Order: sequence, then structure tokens, then C-alpha cells
Amino acid sequence: MDYEIFGDDLDKLWEEFKTKFNKNYTGYHDSARKIAWMDNIQKIKKHNEEADKGIHTYYINENELTDLSLQSYLQKMVKLTKSIHRKVDPEQVGDFYEMVHHLPEEINWVEKGFKTPTYNQKDCGSCYAFCVAGVIQGQIFKQTEKLIPLSGQQIVDCSVPFGNYGCGGGSLRNTLRYIERAGGLMAYSDYPYISRQQRCHYDKHRAIANITSWAVLPARDERALEIAVAKIGPIAASINASPHIPVIPILKHNSGIYDDPTCTSNHVNHAMLVVGYTKDAWILKNWWGI
Repeated sequence: MDYEIFGDDLDKLWEEFKTKFNKNYTGYHDSARKIAWMDNIQKIKKHNEEADKGIHTYYINENELTDLSLQSYLQKMVKLTKSIHRKVDPEQVGDFYEMVHHLPEEINWVEKGFKTPTYNQKDCGSCYAFCVAGVIQGQIFKQTEKLIPLSGQQIVDCSVPFGNYGCGGGSLRNTLRYIERAGGLMAYSDYPYISRQQRCHYDKHRAIANITSWAVLPARDERALEIAVAKIGPIAASINASPHIPVIPILKHNSGIYDDPTCTSNHVNHAMLVVGYTKDAWILKNWWGI
């Protein structure tokens, strides 16, 4: 890989990157992260040049994760796991479709006021926890118009007996089963995120939100998802976050509509919150910082 385009500024740019994102490495770790960063910077430059020519529909930029190799990214950031499937009742799906005769062409729950904080899961595979906490928060907002952040850390720490693996990953269904059994979630302010698993500190008497029922949409049914987002609110979704080349564009998305023509739904490994849709795209919230 040719890094000469950066000239004598390469070391300076690397130091600026580490300062900007509060990175501190020594020895081998610094060298390994720098190589990954240089690799990704080259790919970002090439991608954006191609976007200028109309080859891509979106631009990308560096962020906190730009110094991860593709292998490290897959090991650290995409940890959604499988769980026992809850069967989808075809009759219920039919009734679901019949409920809706007209849908808005576009909807954005963020524009409606669902403006949640920027979260960063860091080196912890906790997407499942943030996602379920977010979808419950969305229902609270829909009913009360209040934004009450809920504890994803509680889920990381306490849902292991229900099949999750703390920072090693987890599933949406296992998480929902845990919350049902536990009796609710505490507020984020009472049980803040620390990006590592610790002993469970859940206090049922301080839980502020619970669920009494939940449902699974038919897999790969975009019409059902569209109905759910419009009529129910923000929806937890499993996605394929594995790029076909080690550019990791979804990490560094900057502008435009992200579209990977090689992406398939045969393998899902990350959880995000669907907060809206347009005629051309889905609007999603992630947990990887700014």
C-alpha cells in the first residue's frame, strides 16, 4: 500500500488522530493500529474520489474506529448472536397488514422529537443491549413525549443467565426475555454504561420501565417493517454489518445514502434501531459514537 500521498505529514496526522479520539498506544500496539489507520485512510480517500465520480451514493470519513483492521472490527464491534426463534403466526401477520390502509411516504421519529444521546459501545459487543433499551425508550417517548434514557449496562451485566454473553454479544430475543422476567430496566443515570461487564447491580425497586409483550416481525419483510416503524415507533432490527471489502464504510459514514450492493441478509451480526424511513432508505441509529 502506498502512503506517500501524505508525505512528511503522516506521523503528524497519526498523532492528531490519536489526540482527537483520546487514543494512547505504545510499542507494537501503536504500530499495528497505525498500519490499520493508514490502510483505512487510503480506502476512505479512494472511496470518496469514486463518490465524486458518481460510483457511490455516499461519502465516508474517519472516526474513532478508523484504526481498527477489518478483523479487529469484526471481533469487537459486531456481536449480535442467535437465539431460539419465536415463531411468527401467519394469521397475526395478516391482521397486521389489514390494520394499515395508508402509510406516510416518509417518517422520522428523530424529527418528531426522539433525539436520544450519542452512545458509544466502545470495545464491548453490547449492540443488543443499546438496541432493546432504545426501542423501549421509543415506546415511552411515543406515549409521553418524554426522553428517558434506559440502562444498557444493566442488560450487559444481568442478562447472561438468559443466554447473552455480556460484552461478548447477545441476542434481541434473549434480552427481551430477560427484561420480562427481571421486571424492568433502570434509568441510564442510575446504572450508567462503562463498556465492560461487571457484577449485576439491578435493583427492581428502581426500575422505571418494563415490557408486558413483544413480537417478532417476519424476516426480510420490508413492508412489515415499514408498517411497524410508522404505526408502532422505533423498531429494533438485526442487520448485516460485515463489509465485503475492508473499508468498513458503515463505521465512517459521512453523507449520502449507504448502499452496499453485495450485502445480503443471510447473515446478521449487529443490532440497530430503525427510527424512520424515506422513499429511498431506512434511517437507523447506531452506538459507535460520533
